[in-house]
Amino acid sequence: MNFFTITRNSEMPLSNPSPLPSVLPHRAVPLDVATAFAAGQTLTASGYVNNTQTQVDIGNGLWEGRLTLELSALDLSSNDETYRLMLLGSNDAAFGNGNVDILATQDFAAASAGRLLPTVAPASNSMPPSGRLSGRFVVPVTNLRGQFLFRYLQLYALLGGTTPSITLSAWLAAE
Repeated sequence: MNFFTITRNSEMPLSNPSPLPSVLPHRAVPLDVATAFAAGQTLTASGYVNNTQTQVDIGNGLWEGRLTLELSALDLSSNDETYRLMLLGSNDAAFGNGNVDILATQDFAAASAGRLLPTVAPASNSMPPSGRLSGRFVVPVTNLRGQFLFRYLQLYALLGGTTPSITLSAWLAAE
């Protein structure tokens, strides 16, 4: 009979000991124009991210993938700007009032007080990061919310502050 001894190293950390997040290389997220909301769109007020297309029809059934936000400019100069990007889902192609739900959110702000969780989330970094043309944020998403599957998706930007301005490209990529 063979016996194996399993030991556990209780001193090995489960995560990076640094309180700051790691800076990872860009992820490869394929761009399909049929699932793109915008390419280099600049917004200075709240509105839809839609210079490529207004909405994406992902069809019937469960869809899982990633929302990619490629920021080439983000104004934080007045120290009070806020940006909330929301992926909206609906089964009504007209996105009528009461027929929409929020499937994913990504926020940015000049000060931590402007973030969705101001007590734990820091102020956002300027965009683009040093030495890069843009900053990429990849958010896992699904069209399932509770017991509902949503067919049509739109991206909305809620901007606030003195001089908000964001330039971005945004698209969906299936898993």
